[in-house]
Amino acid sequence: MDTSKDNAVLRVKVQRHSASLEPPEHHVVAAPAASFLSWPSTSKSSQESTVKRKLDGFRNPWPSWHKPTSAEAWNSLQWGQEPPDPCIDLAASHLEPLPASTKAPVFHKKPTFGDINNWPDSSGAKATRLLSVEKPDFSFPSCQSKVTWLGHAGILVQLPPLRDTSGRPVRCLFDPMFSMRCSPSQTIGPVRSYPPPCDMEALPPIDAVFISHNHYDHLDYDTIMAIWKNSQQTVRFFVPLGNGQWFIDSGIPAARVTELDWWESAQLTDPVSESASLKIWCTPSQHGSGRPEVGVNTALWSSWFLESQQPGEDPYRVFFAGDTGYQFHDSPSWPPSPSQSESEQEKHSNDAKFPPCPAFAKIRQRFGPPNLLLLPVSVGATFAYLRSLVYLPDWLSPIPRHSPGVTGANHMPAWDAVRVLNAMRGGEGGRADAKGSSPTVAIAMHWGTFVTDPIEVLRTLGQLEWACQKQGVRFARHLDDSSGTEEKPWFLALNHGQSICI
Repeated sequence: MDTSKDNAVLRVKVQRHSASLEPPEHHVVAAPAASFLSWPSTSKSSQESTVKRKLDGFRNPWPSWHKPTSAEAWNSLQWGQEPPDPCIDLAASHLEPLPASTKAPVFHKKPTFGDINNWPDSSGAKATRLLSVEKPDFSFPSCQSKVTWLGHAGILVQLPPLRDTSGRPVRCLFDPMFSMRCSPSQTIGPVRSYPPPCDMEALPPIDAVFISHNHYDHLDYDTIMAIWKNSQQTVRFFVPLGNGQWFIDSGIPAARVTELDWWESAQLTDPVSESASLKIWCTPSQHGSGRPEVGVNTALWSSWFLESQQPGEDPYRVFFAGDTGYQFHDSPSWPPSPSQSESEQEKHSNDAKFPPCPAFAKIRQRFGPPNLLLLPVSVGATFAYLRSLVYLPDWLSPIPRHSPGVTGANHMPAWDAVRVLNAMRGGEGGRADAKGSSPTVAIAMHWGTFVTDPIEVLRTLGQLEWACQKQGVRFARHLDDSSGTEEKPWFLALNHGQSICI
């Protein structure tokens, strides 16, 4: 390959952990055995005979990881008619300036909500007005980053070029998902409510694909194969430990797959000129993994931290949280709600029975506060999906709802996402210590794409806006010209396919 061309693959240099007698705390190791992924035993006799300890899998190593007890799970379940949620009304209050008299969206941009044809007053129509599908614009103007939400956790981040002469940005794609179903089969399983904003062929050449874990809604075979086909000259894949073999078995050369453990790093540079670089760290998250072909928690999950360094400029930092929890809450009344009194809100805001995940503060301490954060804001729709298979009104459905706190150690809802934003800026409730002209911006992900009930769109938007109001963050649907002077961080909920330049 001619590395002098603009589309040449970037050079990667990996920094791995030094050899240690003790395996990392998030590794699960078995009795001494031979293995290609192994560490020396800590016993003296085993050290002398160089016996290895087999890596059996991974775990969340913090006290914040809590699997609900049977009693906690039972107490979280809710049957019958769902009580009114003021956050839904808050989201609906933004409908007035949006067009209500136009026709429903054209087919290739139309969600699959069953009541969308009752335009404009049905819940499906309201969700479609608040969350639409736009045609992506992949051009790159002069800016620190351009972010395009492609649906669910799929986000394209374009950063300034590493080549002085090409002018082509570095394109980083996180957890891409373009299939209609997140499932081993495209005939059964959770299906998209909103279609992808573009065809895979419309994506520009990709330099780096980052995968957080191997759940089907974050690692999709057809999507990965299409990216490899369309970007063979440029693309590299970065994956957490134990995920690399999946890519190799799928036909991607091992030289294009970089597998990293937590806190390991890599650096991308131009093979011709190394005047600029993109530093990459595989960072922790609090979640899990699993596919039928590999088993549960046998492959690592992660977040990703990037630092773009241009000559003579301050570094620009990007944090992709992947799929993660933050804190377990056993109270069915959590998170705080506008319907609660001020004292109740304060009580639930400071619930400290179970500790928050310390990983995010550690990431910030090691690498500094990020300028751009890509954060999940919804717990998903497992029960909602099951309820949708046989639709019945709330008061008849045998499938319950559950309170979001009981899954908060595994999936963080909007309230905790705002807490993580503040924690990574400089401590919850504190001011950021990052200086410069760039505002701190968070982008909401892991919401709105695979929902089965359009009310979930309104609920997520409203809960995120209210959480921002209560925690000193500016909620918005786009950045305006005042963003550079705003001391408050921004939390944006974009439309599918929408881009922002920072």
